[in-house]
Amino acid sequence: MKTLFEIAKSGLHGAERSMSVTSNNIINADTPGYSRQRVEKSPNGMQMDNYHVGLGVNIDDVSRLRDGMNDQLLNKKQQDMGYLQKKADVYEKLESSLVSDYGDNLDSQVGGLFDNFSDLASNPQDVSVRNNLISETQQFTSKLRETSRNVDQNSDLVKNFAGKTLDSINSMLSDINELNSSIKQAQAKGNPDFASLDKRVAKMSELSELVEFESQETSTGAVEIQIDGHSVVDENRAYNITSEVDDTNKKYRLRLENGHVIAPEGGQIGAEIEMYEEGIPDIKERLDKIASAIVSEVNNIHSNGYGLEDSIQRNFFDPSGTTAESISINKDLVENSKFIAASDTDGEAGNGEIASQVAELRSQKVIGNTTQNQSLTDFTIGTISEPGIQLDAANNRIDARDSEIQMLKTQQEEEAGVNIDEELSQMIKYQNAYQGAAKVMSSAQQMYDTLISIVR
Repeated sequence: MKTLFEIAKSGLHGAERSMSVTSNNIINADTPGYSRQRVEKSPNGMQMDNYHVGLGVNIDDVSRLRDGMNDQLLNKKQQDMGYLQKKADVYEKLESSLVSDYGDNLDSQVGGLFDNFSDLASNPQDVSVRNNLISETQQFTSKLRETSRNVDQNSDLVKNFAGKTLDSINSMLSDINELNSSIKQAQAKGNPDFASLDKRVAKMSELSELVEFESQETSTGAVEIQIDGHSVVDENRAYNITSEVDDTNKKYRLRLENGHVIAPEGGQIGAEIEMYEEGIPDIKERLDKIASAIVSEVNNIHSNGYGLEDSIQRNFFDPSGTTAESISINKDLVENSKFIAASDTDGEAGNGEIASQVAELRSQKVIGNTTQNQSLTDFTIGTISEPGIQLDAANNRIDARDSEIQMLKTQQEEEAGVNIDEELSQMIKYQNAYQGAAKVMSSAQQMYDTLISIVR
């Protein structure tokens, strides 16, 4: 008789607990990041002399249905996605800075400079042609300076973005550390804090978009996080990260409060640091190279020629301005366009040989590197096209990563997500089990009462 009561009691308790957990699943079906739960049971009994007596079921645990390996894989993919999306964002801004919708891009300005020297070669004595050359050159130098300043503004913008991203990272690390404390305390009491576990998963998912990291769970339930091999969250605390910026040399360093320098390669901040230190300076260097080559090559030819009014040989550009930011035309020529050298012989006003030689620079390979030089026009086209090329490459990789992320999210949803129809079906099953256990309890009570009445 006692056995029957034990079976009924465990059945009632098991069904009641299962209904409570299932009800909680249904209530949180639309809660972001919630992982469904299940009651884990095992048969209970005792061994008699020659037979086994069943005593119902034991409630062993309430399990949280979530694939931890899937979460780790998803975080890795999101780290790469955050990195690619930020690079794409920066390159899109750079492309807008270098390419105009009005057709007055830097390559057309370079081509226009040589077109005007070609006109001067044909009409070396025409003052209107000379004045037009001065005007067009001023527009070209202004465009180059403006482009250089726009690139610098993008650099400052990325630096500011990195600072905000770092603030978010520190905040999330602190939040994860607090969740670790709650999770450890609950686990030590034998009552897992599933809500905090779900919140920690969500925080780590957010963190993965910002920075590349490695993580592992300890025996106490806490999660330890490392960035670039250095611990930023351990069993007991989170370590604050600060930035050290060298604007002159374009260096952006992250340093832990214990002094270690970390260099994350993935996530948004990895992309921001890379673009600040390498991507944007490369564009700026190419612009400076264009300015330096044009100043050097044009001056080398122009300084050997003669204008219309005197025998003084002059530079066309100010030789002290050899960067995109500082390039400018010789002020003497701006004040008097007759000083522009078109002739290679003093006193021959109709000689346009010098102007012709400058115009021929258009097709000469005078810029590039030691292994492969290009014409000034081709190099300029390559420079303003580079952000667009990198943007297309990043977008292609983003599409691939997005497909992988969606696949992993779908797999996790199948494991951890709540299906209302399934949960309602489970609820009906547990209700029936509860009613069945109650009937067994009632029948056992009746049997017990009957036996007592017979004895009396």
